[in-house]
Amino acid sequence: MRNFLAVFPLFAAAVAAQGGLPNQPVPPQNPITPQKAILGKLLFWEEQMSSNNRVACGTCHTFAAGGGDLRRALNSAGPDGVTPSPDDTFGSPGVSRADANNEYLPDAVFGVAPQVTPRSSPSFLTAAWFPELFWDGRASGTFVDPETNQTLIPGGGALESQALGPILAGNEMAHDARLWSEVTHKLETARPMALATNLPADMANAVANGATYPAMFQAAFGSPDITAQRIAYALATYQRTLVPDQSPWDRFQRGVPGAMTQQQINGMNIFNGPARCNLCHTPGLFSDRQFRNLGLQPVAADRGRQNTTNNNADRGKFKVPSLRNVGLRTSLMHNGQFTTVGQVFGFYLGGGGPFTDNKDPLLVPLQVPPQQANDLINFVSNALTDPRVAAGQAPFDRPTLASQRIPNAGFQYGQGSAGTGNRVPTILSEVPANLGNVDFKIGVANARGGALGTLAVSVLPANTQIQGVRVNVEVFSTPALFYEPLGGANGVAGAGYGTVKFALPPEPSLAGITLFAQWFVWDAGVPVGLASSRGAELRLF
Repeated sequence: MRNFLAVFPLFAAAVAAQGGLPNQPVPPQNPITPQKAILGKLLFWEEQMSSNNRVACGTCHTFAAGGGDLRRALNSAGPDGVTPSPDDTFGSPGVSRADANNEYLPDAVFGVAPQVTPRSSPSFLTAAWFPELFWDGRASGTFVDPETNQTLIPGGGALESQALGPILAGNEMAHDARLWSEVTHKLETARPMALATNLPADMANAVANGATYPAMFQAAFGSPDITAQRIAYALATYQRTLVPDQSPWDRFQRGVPGAMTQQQINGMNIFNGPARCNLCHTPGLFSDRQFRNLGLQPVAADRGRQNTTNNNADRGKFKVPSLRNVGLRTSLMHNGQFTTVGQVFGFYLGGGGPFTDNKDPLLVPLQVPPQQANDLINFVSNALTDPRVAAGQAPFDRPTLASQRIPNAGFQYGQGSAGTGNRVPTILSEVPANLGNVDFKIGVANARGGALGTLAVSVLPANTQIQGVRVNVEVFSTPALFYEPLGGANGVAGAGYGTVKFALPPEPSLAGITLFAQWFVWDAGVPVGLASSRGAELRLF
């Protein structure tokens, strides 16, 4: 128990010292405890929560991006079908699509590449102060247990409601039709933080000496049972300990001499005066917690809040985010359209966007001279940034994730040989080869539809050719062979795909071993009758 209690002063201080922020609401059904807080921190950064072991909550919500995502990926070229263009939409890369059995299933838009969310990742750093979450507010304050359908928090539980959404979302962390029983069973058997390195001291202390997730749920909730409700409670508790209240503006409000520069003070006065920013970004939280239509894009592109309320008056409205730490963000607005605070101010300087249907009447052209504009941008970009967030200092510290160390496509090498339509089969090898991984899989795509695929796994690599077909694994070293009839339209070039799944044993003695894998596709569309993929190293750890 002392592993958890040792971190209590840190969490208690984080919640108590709220400075210029409003008092933080905490639902009585889920009081903050150090055991829940450290468990939530582990779960937030746990890539094993996803179905491919590459996505944690913290993958898309990082301190270095002010609580958002440092990555900015194209979701859609917009109605004009052209990119780059002003109607492009950007989001966060999630998982490659997989079916209900967690086998690769090419997506109509993204194929077998990681799917991209249709909206940018909002900051989670001030989420505890909002009565509804997500850009459209679909995570309400009423938290309903998804496994029992019981209302557990009648009000103030938006964090709990939001926490569970991405874990079962097929484009974010999950395969299609993922069940909570799959998530909870995986955590029951997973070695905590097996994929992460450079753990902060409190996390390292919590997982020391072979600690398990059931044991940590026991400490947090009184029994080892892992449930969706408890996952939500722990994740929400951790987020409530993140109080970014040490910005220059906060210190200025407390009377600290020199906390803000004169330029930032000037910018603050412009913010509260001719720029009219405070009308929606109320100082303190720097949000009025409302939903507004900025005329950024046509309502038809994204109905926003209307999708949640079915109220026509809410069409095209999105949550007004907090501006705290916005200077660290590189993807701004719900569609990720802007990358700098200066671009956003230029947008507001002209009175917002050009689409007038239900556009907020507060948006009018502004009269702000260039120097005042520069002062305002300085204030918003720098004076609202908590230096602990920018530096990744406790409580805003984090581990290094496997997805930061392992290339997006895994460790691939060599060349493949083309099959029908001159298509070279693609090996899908991004899933980390961590021992105990019950979701380990290797896929193939871009092959001849309906062909037979063979996955060869060997202890040795190769760099040779057999009848002109490139071979990247030592086929004579008794490799393991897995035969897989490929899906996709029969005979169609590039339509073939398949998956081989096998759990990796939790055997520590295997750590450090590298295996080598390659797909061979029996392809009647080429003279030699065979195509091959690149090789992939399976580095067991």
